[in-house]
Amino acid sequence: MATFRKLKSGNWQARISKDGKEFSIGTFRTKQEAKIEAAKVEERIYYGQALNDRNMLFEEVAKEWLYEHKKSNVKESTFEQLEVIVRLHILPSFGNKRIMRIYRPEIKRWIAKFGDLDENGNEKYSFGSRLKYLSVLKSIFHYSVHELEVLEKNPADKLRVPVQDNVALKKDVKYFSLKELNRLLKFMNSYKHQRFPEYQLYYMLMYFLSQTGLRISEALALRWTDIEGNKLTVERQTSRNNNNGIRITTLKNTSSYRTIAMNEDLVKELKKFKMKQNEVTLRSERFHKNEDNIIFQNCHGHYLTPSTVRDTFRDYCNKAGVEYKGTHGFRHTHAVLLLESGASIKFVSQRLGHKTIKTTADTYLDITEKIEEDELKKFASYTAKKI
Repeated sequence: MATFRKLKSGNWQARISKDGKEFSIGTFRTKQEAKIEAAKVEERIYYGQALNDRNMLFEEVAKEWLYEHKKSNVKESTFEQLEVIVRLHILPSFGNKRIMRIYRPEIKRWIAKFGDLDENGNEKYSFGSRLKYLSVLKSIFHYSVHELEVLEKNPADKLRVPVQDNVALKKDVKYFSLKELNRLLKFMNSYKHQRFPEYQLYYMLMYFLSQTGLRISEALALRWTDIEGNKLTVERQTSRNNNNGIRITTLKNTSSYRTIAMNEDLVKELKKFKMKQNEVTLRSERFHKNEDNIIFQNCHGHYLTPSTVRDTFRDYCNKAGVEYKGTHGFRHTHAVLLLESGASIKFVSQRLGHKTIKTTADTYLDITEKIEEDELKKFASYTAKKI
């Protein structure tokens, strides 16, 4: 049985029930028009035909996909990212268009505009962002075809972000050379904070990131109980809520949950850092212990925020005379140094918590190609004919 609702705009919305689920078939100027179209759709349902509703707006499909389909099936932080993508990057282009009248050429132009350059000659949107936008759009159309049955086929099927953009993606991988890293860590180890000189929080954080390859969000959520001997368990991360505050959330994907080994020097440094943290807590009333017993807390007992860490790291890099590579630069550094030292790509991939080995290989393509060339030279030298 169809239901009808008058909207604030004065138009009428018609909703139809199918397989125990109710969904909108569009908005109409009058209630009579809504009833006529609803009768047509119900007839198609009765005869098992696809519900080709040419009056349904893309915005209606997108919001139903987002709030009815995705919200209950993804974690909150993922849902928030999807909502932003739909609201800011998809609806402005397609929201007020009829779902049946969106064609491939228009979608191709939409993809292309995100590759435009700004006034400085840089791409306005990264390759990764464009991949996400297209993936979300494809998913909405897929939902239209297979769930709502308002389309016969997906107009975005097999469309891709231009492959040549992968070249630009590789250049985004910034890391410290071993010489740069040692220079930075040496400076940080000698640097004394004015308020609590013995509490070398940022030295420990930089050293830890370079030795484990954790994402900054993963490191800032770590607790002392996550360490057992030389093993470190990663099972949560920090993120920001709508009020820009810190919250603890699940990890990026199932492969992000991992237990990794730490080398002997790092374990020793962590033990020393924990002792200092406890000593300062007992000695000074101005130093407060975090109630979650996190490792990298500030003197107020609060979680560090990625933005604070980013600004502080940049400041320290400038003082040390080392180019700032971003907080993610320590993760890249760990991966590159592992590969250069002879670690297998599979070991590096598992340690970083990548979903597939391909992700690791593609990210560090230049490094892995150099290693392959070096190994091939060794093989050629070993098997060369002796004349």
